[in-house]
Amino acid sequence: MRAAPRRHLGRFHSIDSPVKTRFPTNEITIRPMVLGLDKDAPGLRRPVEFVQEYLKGKTVWSDWVEKSDGWPIGVETITAATLAQVNPPHPAILPAWENRVDIAGRCFPERAYDASAKLKAHKDPCSISIRYLGSRYVLTLLSARSALLPAALDRRLGDFPLHNPAGIDPLGADLQHPQLFHIFNWLESLEILLCFQCWREVAAGALKWLWDQRNTDGLWDFGMKVSKSSHFPLSDDWKKPGNRSLDHSTQVLALTKQFPGN
Repeated sequence: MRAAPRRHLGRFHSIDSPVKTRFPTNEITIRPMVLGLDKDAPGLRRPVEFVQEYLKGKTVWSDWVEKSDGWPIGVETITAATLAQVNPPHPAILPAWENRVDIAGRCFPERAYDASAKLKAHKDPCSISIRYLGSRYVLTLLSARSALLPAALDRRLGDFPLHNPAGIDPLGADLQHPQLFHIFNWLESLEILLCFQCWREVAAGALKWLWDQRNTDGLWDFGMKVSKSSHFPLSDDWKKPGNRSLDHSTQVLALTKQFPGN
């Protein structure tokens, strides 16, 4: 008889508010690896191993289970998207990726996005929790293997959040009109969309805007009055001079490495 999957200690996605720690979830712990920092840090090994084990059915989340039929597929999407950021070619991602590609294709029966087709796709058991194609996790997962997407679908997926003033859910940053208050969410949105092949053609304007934001030292400092981000600060605190600027610059430079020609 097959052994039951073991339960992972510590929450993966939902924050346990009474627990005060720098990295309150395993998902957030993995973030420095996505930025290209501390890839060999011992503390990152276990969270990465966990996402691999989950997608192989060898473990389960310790988060509170939501009373929703879509909970299992939502958990799979978040877990697969997290692994996709770290290791896009990993074979454990493929089943979830193929399923979301199928759903995405049915949302665009013609050239334009079709809301009624989306609703029909969402009624299928495998797609019950996929709210819409602007989901941060769905787009992260789909873009991880964008080179394998049909060119037309790649372009439609990239264009969809670009022309949505609400941006990517739940980041909520208008991609065409960057605002300093939402700067971290705007940068993270770009990080996701730059993985789509079509975004290589439209990234020039965003790159120019970013370069124009440098200060006299050639670094970035968007100030203290920015929306909160679970991924910052990278430094122990921002009270020491220069820490905030170094954190902001690290985020920007990690992103600009993905731009064409950089």
